[in-house]
Amino acid sequence: MKRPSQLPSADRLRYGADYNPDQWLDQVQVLEEDISLMQRVQATSASIGIFAWTSLEPSPGHYNFAWLDDTMERFAKAGLSVFLATPSGSKPMWLSEQHPEVRRVTAEGRREPSGGRHNHCPTSPVYRSAVARINRQLALRYGKHPALALWHVGNELNGECHCLLCRSAFHAWLQKRYHCLETLNRVWWNSFWNKTITEWTQIPTTDPGNDGLTVDWLRFVNDQHVSFLENEMAPLRELCPHVPCTTNFMGTNRSTNYWQWAGSLDCIANDHYPLPDDRAGCWRKALGTDFIHSLVRGLADGAPWLLMECSPSSVNWSRINKLKRPGVHLQEVLQAVANGADAIHYFQWRKGLGGHEKYHGAVIDHEGSSDSRVFRECAEVGKVLRDLAPVAGLAPERAKVAIIYDWESRWALEASAGPKKAEESDRHNEACLEHFRALRCAGIEVDLIAPNAELAAYRLVVSPALYSLSAETARRLTKFTIAGGAWVATYLTGYVDEHNRCWRGGFPGPNLREVFGLWNEEVDYLFDDENVRIEGALFGPGGSATATDIVEQLNAEGAQTLATLASEFYANRPIVLRNNCGAGNTFYIGARLAEEGCISFYEYLASELDLPRLVLPRGVVRKTRAGADGPVEFLFNYTREEVSVDLGEDTFHCLVDGHACHGKTTLRPYASLVKGCRPASLPPPSPTPLHPTHEEPQLSASPRR
Repeated sequence: MKRPSQLPSADRLRYGADYNPDQWLDQVQVLEEDISLMQRVQATSASIGIFAWTSLEPSPGHYNFAWLDDTMERFAKAGLSVFLATPSGSKPMWLSEQHPEVRRVTAEGRREPSGGRHNHCPTSPVYRSAVARINRQLALRYGKHPALALWHVGNELNGECHCLLCRSAFHAWLQKRYHCLETLNRVWWNSFWNKTITEWTQIPTTDPGNDGLTVDWLRFVNDQHVSFLENEMAPLRELCPHVPCTTNFMGTNRSTNYWQWAGSLDCIANDHYPLPDDRAGCWRKALGTDFIHSLVRGLADGAPWLLMECSPSSVNWSRINKLKRPGVHLQEVLQAVANGADAIHYFQWRKGLGGHEKYHGAVIDHEGSSDSRVFRECAEVGKVLRDLAPVAGLAPERAKVAIIYDWESRWALEASAGPKKAEESDRHNEACLEHFRALRCAGIEVDLIAPNAELAAYRLVVSPALYSLSAETARRLTKFTIAGGAWVATYLTGYVDEHNRCWRGGFPGPNLREVFGLWNEEVDYLFDDENVRIEGALFGPGGSATATDIVEQLNAEGAQTLATLASEFYANRPIVLRNNCGAGNTFYIGARLAEEGCISFYEYLASELDLPRLVLPRGVVRKTRAGADGPVEFLFNYTREEVSVDLGEDTFHCLVDGHACHGKTTLRPYASLVKGCRPASLPPPSPTPLHPTHEEPQLSASPRR
């Protein structure tokens, strides 16, 4: 699979926003003010034209590029770059009405009305042809324009269509995959409930009682989106192959397997809107943001990527639309940079006067000037990103520990009618997040990787709830372990194959009972207010932990028991086990551990495996990214409280006000400090060490290996 790496070249980090000049064509003074205001926040770029199809093509084959010509020239004159969007994210009304087949059909068979966005039929030849035509016009007109830096292809592609075109395409996709109905009936287990298919045309697009069909349908929909995306990019790459193409992902979006999408793009971009939360434990949500960024970094194969959308203030679509507290906005930006982002773009530059997103956060409010708190914060961010120019184009350091993130396990879990309703929980995603958070709290850096990723560079691979496990993936993980690696698996591992059929021979399959030295006999799902006690020396001085939600009934078959269940009728049964496997080790956690127990497990593992580790107070994170003159380190306090740390001889700076600190230091709430880049306004560093800013440490940070 081709890996993305081609970001638009720049000597600094990109900074800008979605910009919609087509909404302000009757107010020329606004367009003139925008360039001046962009320069005041030190913006470098903007995404333009995302929903502008009718402004570009008001009727079939009749184009109006005058406003975009003016915009491109205005940007070029100001030294700003354009991420020029293809407008397929929303259909022109003339196209939608003249050709209703471009509108999606719901699972219930209802054709959607005109209007809306992200609701085209990805199979429709009419829509694909219309998209290719407008994209060709854009490439012919602007492909060599000096302001053009990147093609922003479509917008947040997702969703599904159940029209006859898609159903027919699904049948063709299945015939290519399975060749004959005998094979399809066998892998879908169609003799159950008399679902045996005798003609390809009998296959529906949805059947909640057929979980094999459900997973294949999601694969097909994913393939259709990738095919649609490649159709979009074809004229762009033909006419201006020097300009990279990307589209904006949506993090852990359930219905899209972005590992597959990544190979079609020149660089990776993501949209992320962490919702402000100033309550106790808010650091957990910040680690959730790190989790998303780590996934995007994995999709980019470790290369720099783009944060294509975020909000400088609030959003308008949450149940509670909170404002960001002081320091949070800058911290969210620097989190992305520390995790490899080479561009920060907001949605949106200027709030519209009407429409669904007129109250969504923006750099420029309805008041229209630079007098707002948000504008001042955005200007501070622009200054900080300018000072961080040495990291542009350079990747973050890779970790020695990886988590396998698998969209197809999510699909198979959600499709399966298990002992606990799947729609109540997204268990694979939640398990990955929980183990990521526990590893980070234990001071261990983590990469997120695909099930088919190369494993040789890692010392530990964690596969939380890897429910759908093919024989090939199991073989690769076993080979990694035999060669000396360590593999941690959890509850819900290896229940089904790639067709969502249960493995014969017992769980975990396929043939992993010997690898883990255990047999998972059955599983108990707990009530939401129920938990089970676990005992084991690995959990520290108290020697106990708590299990919630899922408790498997394990039988040791050669594995060493590290912890046992201590309550319920299955007390004294093993629940955390270790097994020798060639030159390496496997570890199995048969229950969903509550947070502290999961952290304790990885603290134990760090000691056992001698993993690189940096112990910091809970909610304080240190990240490293390569810089032109050496490593650049970021230090974050994700909490709402002051936290004391000991930085030793390391000197960190706040890139906003220039203050420096080292030694025993108190971090302010939501503090974000940087080592290895200094504010441009500061004089060269003094040869005399700086004095510590505080005398009494409450907690200390000390590196351990």
